[in-house]
Amino acid sequence: MRLMICALLACLAALPAAAMATGPDAAAGKQPGDTFQDCPDCQKMVVIPAGRFKMGSTPEERAREGVPATFGEHEGPVRDITIARPFAMATTETTRGQFARFVKATNRPIPTECADYNAANDSWAGTKGKVVNWQNPGIAQTDAHPVVCMSVVDASDYAAWLTKSTGHTYRLASEAEWEYAARAGTTTTRYWGDSVTPICNKANIMTAGTYAAIKSSDGWTDELLCADNGSWTKPVGSYDPNPWGLYDMLGNGWEWVSDCAAPDHARLPADGSPQTAANGGDCQHRLTKGGAFHSRIWLARPATRGGGQPGEGRPLAATIRVVRELN
Repeated sequence: MRLMICALLACLAALPAAAMATGPDAAAGKQPGDTFQDCPDCQKMVVIPAGRFKMGSTPEERAREGVPATFGEHEGPVRDITIARPFAMATTETTRGQFARFVKATNRPIPTECADYNAANDSWAGTKGKVVNWQNPGIAQTDAHPVVCMSVVDASDYAAWLTKSTGHTYRLASEAEWEYAARAGTTTTRYWGDSVTPICNKANIMTAGTYAAIKSSDGWTDELLCADNGSWTKPVGSYDPNPWGLYDMLGNGWEWVSDCAAPDHARLPADGSPQTAANGGDCQHRLTKGGAFHSRIWLARPATRGGGQPGEGRPLAATIRVVRELN
């Protein structure tokens, strides 16, 4: 009998921690702002309250921020959105270590291409013939950094694995849910106000160190407010959280949402659900939100839409943040 128990324990130890999640719902009885985990290795989640907000940006905000028309025209019209039910959102972006556990548990193939920075032509279209992927993104990372080189398929499959492993529904946020959570009950350009400062404590955007590492020819060094000598991504949670306890909603990595791409918010559902083909979405292209480590200041706003990404594409700066439905 003792040998049988030891053998059983050995088998359990070999399973991913998420696969062993049993017992009461970890989110039961939690209130907005409370955190929980569905298993020891699962991502920490925070409960986001139900509510209403105005989604998108005004012409005044875009003028103040210097947003180019090619971006700004996609951020309106401002829409009143109602999030009728609370949901939970990961407090941080998915780390490389967390994604590695998913890959190991599912024997997922390792990709060989990622749209990294091509210094030869100063573009983010990728370097032909260069093997780049989330394991080897060509930038300095540890397992505590956000996983990068993600496609929306990678992100969705990761959420589906969490669902299967924990018995609770994980998925990508809709664009409306994402922006609602990023704003965290505020109505200003960013959650701390309409001023850019103190962005260096709040978001990992293009710093002097990253600018030098990229060796970009873009002539906008006057925007490099943050003199951080580091470069590229930072470990998740390195900056101040927003009022709802979410880290890196601006900067670090562009985060996939579940919506199909659309030119503006005109046909966006008012209930916070994602844009689909049925209401004008282009599902061959998908959306990202939040800006990244190489973003200019005006990109690091909740209203900014990183649109037009091919659904199968893996941009270097694209990462994952999951939400979980509350039972």
